[in-house]
Order: sequence, then structure tokens, then C-alpha cells
Amino acid sequence: MAAATSSSGAARGVRILDPEEVRRRAAPWTSLGVDGADREEEAAGRARARARECDVYVGHGGDARRMAAWLRAELELLGVPCVAADRRRCGDAPAHAAARAAVDAAVVGVVLVTPTTLRNPYAVEEVRAFLDRGALVPVFVGVRRGDFVAEDVVAGRGDLWEKYGGHLWMAYDGLEEEWREAVEGLARAEPAVEVRVGDLRDRVLDVLEILGARLGRRAMSPAVRAWRAEAGLEIPFPWNTGFVGREKELLDLESMLRGGARAHDKASRNRPMHPNGAFVSEWPFLDGAVCISGASGAGKTELALEFAHRHWHEYKKVLWVHGEARYLRQSYLKLADHLGIAVGDSFLQSTGRATARSLHNIEGDAIAKINKELARDIPYLVVIDNLESEKDWWDRRAVGELLPRGCRRTRVIVTTWLAGGIEGVRTLALGDLDASNAMRLMKGSTRALSEDDTAILRDIQETVGGVPLGLALVGAMLSEVPIGPAELRGAMRRAPHRAPTWEARDDAALRDNLGLVQLLDACFALLGREAAGLEEVSLRLLEASSFFAPVPIPAAMLVDATHAAVAVETPWKRFKRTMKLPCASPRAPSFAGSAEQEALAMLLRLGVVRRSTREGCVSVHGVFRLFSRKIGSGRAARAVVDAVAAAAAQGGAARNADDHTWAACLSLFRFDAPAASVELPAPELARFVTGSVLPLAARCLAGYSACGAALELLREATDGVFEAEEKYVGAPRRSSNGGAYVELDPKVYRELARARAELLVARARVMMRAGERAVAKDNCQSAINILEVVSGDWHPATLAVRAFLEQDVLVQTMNGVEPTTV
Repeated sequence: MAAATSSSGAARGVRILDPEEVRRRAAPWTSLGVDGADREEEAAGRARARARECDVYVGHGGDARRMAAWLRAELELLGVPCVAADRRRCGDAPAHAAARAAVDAAVVGVVLVTPTTLRNPYAVEEVRAFLDRGALVPVFVGVRRGDFVAEDVVAGRGDLWEKYGGHLWMAYDGLEEEWREAVEGLARAEPAVEVRVGDLRDRVLDVLEILGARLGRRAMSPAVRAWRAEAGLEIPFPWNTGFVGREKELLDLESMLRGGARAHDKASRNRPMHPNGAFVSEWPFLDGAVCISGASGAGKTELALEFAHRHWHEYKKVLWVHGEARYLRQSYLKLADHLGIAVGDSFLQSTGRATARSLHNIEGDAIAKINKELARDIPYLVVIDNLESEKDWWDRRAVGELLPRGCRRTRVIVTTWLAGGIEGVRTLALGDLDASNAMRLMKGSTRALSEDDTAILRDIQETVGGVPLGLALVGAMLSEVPIGPAELRGAMRRAPHRAPTWEARDDAALRDNLGLVQLLDACFALLGREAAGLEEVSLRLLEASSFFAPVPIPAAMLVDATHAAVAVETPWKRFKRTMKLPCASPRAPSFAGSAEQEALAMLLRLGVVRRSTREGCVSVHGVFRLFSRKIGSGRAARAVVDAVAAAAAQGGAARNADDHTWAACLSLFRFDAPAASVELPAPELARFVTGSVLPLAARCLAGYSACGAALELLREATDGVFEAEEKYVGAPRRSSNGGAYVELDPKVYRELARARAELLVARARVMMRAGERAVAKDNCQSAINILEVVSGDWHPATLAVRAFLEQDVLVQTMNGVEPTTV
């Protein structure tokens, strides 16, 4: 079987060999300067010298350039000297000589064997050379090892050689004995790797493991095993087996990612034209990047997920970035962990010898390192999901600065509700589903419907504006709840059962779509009929999810926060709950009441909540989060902050823990809002700052150089603690009977003051790294003044801050070091 021509592969849109048009326009290419481009004698000499030092030679006949480049880049990243070449394309004698020197010097030779390899005299020569030395590792791309029978090739027997055989012998134009020796050697070579449809990544890793064993490099095998172990967690959600329609859009997406026009535009030869009749060139667009635009609920994420699941094997990793405004830059910087590079900076350590640098430049360098890694010949698929703005929320910089440029192999997909997409990026606008697929979504798993029911479903489709998210919810309700289309439409017409209050900044896809609001309203009202309290608990669970970060949420934490949001708790009840919370693992059932568990199970069946590939985690679509927050009581915000704080107090190492801590900080501190959503009592606020805020800021700075967000967090937390301190000290203190004056608790005041001092010191260290020594000096002096009052002049904390001020801040200030711009 020729894997490249597999019908199943064509149906899924996967490929192994390079497309014909890519092979035709491919420039001469090798590695390490062996490409005929350097015609100077000195350059040719350097190329030969580097070629003689290589450990691995990767030969290919031009049909598998992408895989050859991938292997070469991986080997170089692992520290293995490597040359990859298509010797037919070497432009001059020095290039040929360098390539031949690499063949002679290589310890192991990898030859990518395609159906046309046997007509390439250079490939046949490489096969024979490495066979004679017992150093050949053939990789069969689009063919099987058992297909290599010389007589079958010459006679054109079998499906494969009927298409490719016969003429190969004529095109080879060499000695028949040598040619047959190469064919028979390929058939019996060990070890060998066969690349088939859907397993390109795994076979590349197999080749790396084989080469590691051959070269005696023990470190390669653990690295490959680590890459394999992470594969199941790359894409945040499982493959949607109920994906409907969008086949044309998937073809368009694949075509546009490769730098071309849409697939149907190619077929009809439609290209955009100026009024004067000239074709519009697409060169200003960023290569390998596509922006999928559409309203919330249109299916942008589902399209990206479907593409990722169909094509994951073509990439080393699928890198998923959360594009929500407050989380985008940090999520992108966290790609460094997946790429295996370090981008952090020693902000919070002693800065006496550190060179002052602009915070903007430090963060920019971290992004540049990530983009440099993505620009290698190693293919990655980067998905930036749910981009909310073209400007960064923290510093208003253009989001386009994040996107990697000059990437030959990496592809970037951005999903956004912005109508115009992103400037300089090709845009694929999602429209409504066609009538047949829309009806399939609304029917769900129900059996055949009558003509009247079908007409009612069409009426519902028109009412909700054809939004696929709403259509899928209709199908889930008809499948999971014993109601018919007529009853569902009747419940929608009786809406509103509750009236949300909208603001201009709310998502227009829900705010301006009354029909979709009526559908959501009716669905929850119908749930209340199924079980007592199910409606209220379901809405409370969704409201709690809206105060977490828009990333997968541990189900146990979500259920507990939902349970705690029922009513205001006493301090004793809250203490017992927070002590129990960290003891429950994400996979264990929550200790909360069964009502929340039942509501979560129902919402999972309806698709309102969806499971994540992270074990024990779930996620909620933004439309449902917004609807529930608009009709909720607001008590869930406090419950979520408590749950996050309790997890952090126990060393919460759960995935996405930092993101949820950020969400709690955004609720607790003001930032750009007129007021904070949550107000903690003074003792709890002090513990939250020392247990969550300061460690979070330290990880942001030292872990991935998220300077802007971390510094803003420290500022807001300082202001928040200061306001809480003033309120605590200045609050009227009378006993319950209005009699004697009640003194404030000095322990609580000391905790607040120490928390503020720690925040000031952290800010001083950041300012020192940025070269703002005057600001650092003021922050340190303020912290010392606070600590001298609450701890004493000779307390270790006071002495540590004073030493930092004297040894780092003042010394560099007296030395006349020039400040830099933050």
C-alpha cells in the first residue's frame, strides 16, 4: 500500500510526502552550508570541514524534505553533528564534494526512501555506501520495506510499482548490478522505520531513539520518552466525535496555513483583484499563520481542535495558548516550558552585580527566545485560542509582536471574535452551518422527527441566529431531557425566566442575541423540572466557573467552590472546608454535597461543561460563563478566592494553578475596575498575599519573565493591603451592646503590615533590576520603617531589608550607575 495515496488519509487531509507543487518550487537545499549557495572557495572549505565532523548523514531525494529538515534540526538540538542533503540539487563541485565528505565521515546514515528513490543515482550510491559499512538506517516514506523486490520494480508489478516502477531503472542510468544490490539491501536492512499515514511524529522519534543507541548517546532516549509522555496532554480537549460539517473550512485552513489561497478559490481560480484587473499579491501576510474569525459560539475553537486532532502527528508538539486578554502574554511565555528553554530572570535574588535592563527588553528577549525556537526546522502547531483584543491588556502593546516570524515549518492558528482578524494575518471567516448540518446538530441522538418537529427546529434555529453553540445545546436537550421540540420552543417563548443586565463591554454574541439568551434561560428552567434544585445548583456551578481562569478547572475545586457559594459561611465552617479541600485529589470525588456532583454530571452530558484531557479537569464555554455571571448572586467570587487560597496554602501543584491564582487576584484587587469583586477580612487578606500573591509574582518573574503583569500585580496588592490596613485601624470598634471600646487585634495589624513590607521589598528588587534605583530606595525605606514598628530594629526581617538597601541599592547609587527606562 502506498501510504501517501491512502483514501483514508485523503479523507482526513493528512500527508506524508511533500506536495507536488512544493517539490517543483523547492530551492536547492541541504544543511550546514552544503547547498551550492556558498561559491567562494573559503566557504566551500568550511563546508567540507564541517561535513567531515558530522556523526549522522540524512539523505533524501527531494520528496521528503520536511521530514529530513525535522530530523536534522532535532539531532542538532540534541547536540549531534548532522548533515542533511539532496545531492541532486548541489549546484557545483565544492558542494558535491562536501556532501560526499559527509557521507564518508558519518557514523550512521539515514536515507529517506520514497517511491522515486530508486531512480536517483545519488540516493542509490548512499544506500550502497552505508550498507557496506553496516551503518544504514532506511526510513520508508510512502512505501513498505516488503515492496522492494527488484523484479517487481522492473516489471511494474503491484499497485505501487505499476505507478512508479519500470521507468525507475531507465532513469537511474547506472550499473544494473549496483541498482539491484541497493534494492535488495533496502529489503533486508535492520533496523528500518516505515512511515505511514498518521504516525509521522512517532516515526521521527523512533529514528532518534535508534540513532541514540547507535551513537551511544544515552541522553537521547530519556528525552524522546519525555516527548512521548507529553503527547496526550498537548490538546486541551478530546477529539469531538460529534463534529459536524466544516469540511470546506478545514480544507481552506490547511491550504492557507501553507501560504496559499483557500482551497475552493484555487479550484475555481478565484483570486482577489484590484479594479484595474491586476491580481492582489498575498506577500504582506505572515507565512504559516491563519486567523479564524467569527462570533462567540460559531465553532472557531471546535474547528481548531478538529484540525489539531487530524494533523497532530505532522508536528512535534501542539502548543495551546489561551488568548483571553489578561492571560495571553503569560500563556505565551509559558511555552518556554514546553519548548525546553529557560526565559526567566533573577529578579528577586541579590541584584548587586546584575546589569540593569529595561523590563520591556527583558520580557521582549524572553518572547524572542521562544520565537527563535519556533523558527527552527522542527514543526510546531501553535493555537492561540479566543483572542479578545489586538492590544495587550497589560501594556497595550500589539499582539502581533508575539507571533513568530520567519518560521519555515511551524504553523500558527488564531481564533478570535474580532471581525477584522489580526493585521497582517490571513483571515478565515466562519459563517453559519448549512441547513443539513444545522439540522443534524439540532436533532442530536434523537430518532427520526416528524415534519412538524422539523419545522419547529428550523424556527428555533432562526430564533437563535443559527449559532452552532445554541444548535448543539438544542440537540443535547432533546437527547438528554425528555422533552420535544414543541415544548422547548414553548419554554423559550415564555422567557425571560430571569433578566440579565447587560453592559456595553459584554460579548455582543450573547448581549445582542435575544434568541440565544431565551434558549439558555429556557434550558435551565427545564432542568429545574427534572430534579428539585438542579436548576439553581447548575447555574451556581457555572457562575463559580466564571470566576476561575478560562483554562481547565479541577472538578473537585469547582464543585467545592459551588457548594461554598450557597450562603455566607461562618469562619469556623470556612476553616473546616479549606482544610479539607487540598486533601482531595482532582480525580477524587469532592466532599461537597451530591447535588453539585449531579449538576456537574448533567452539564457534562449537555455539553455545557466539557471534559479536558487533563485528568479530573473540566472547562466551560465563555457564553455560558457570561450568562451565569449576569444572573448570579456574586457570592461565588468569594468562594473561588477561598478555594484557590486553600489550594495554594497546601502547595497547590495542580495544572493551571497559577492561572487560577491570577483569576483570584483579579477578583480581589482593583486593577482597572472601579471596585474589587471580593473583599477579604484583614487576616485572610494578609495570608493570601504572603501565600499566593508573592509566590505568584516570583514565579512570573523568575520563571518566564512576565515583567509587566507581575509588577502591576505587586502594585495593586500593595494598594489593596494599604487600604485594608487603613480600614482595619480606622474602623469604629464598639462591643455588640454599644458599650465599651474594643481594641484592635495587634496580631492582625502586624500581619497586614508585614505583608505590605514584603510587597514593597519585592517591588524594590524589580526596580533595581530595571535600574530604577531611586524608586527602589524609596520602597526599601518604606519597608524598613514598617518593619521597625511591627518587628523591631533588630528583627532578622528588618536587618535583611536594611542590608539589601545598603549593599545593593545605595552602593550602586553612589557609584553613579545610570538608570534605564522601565
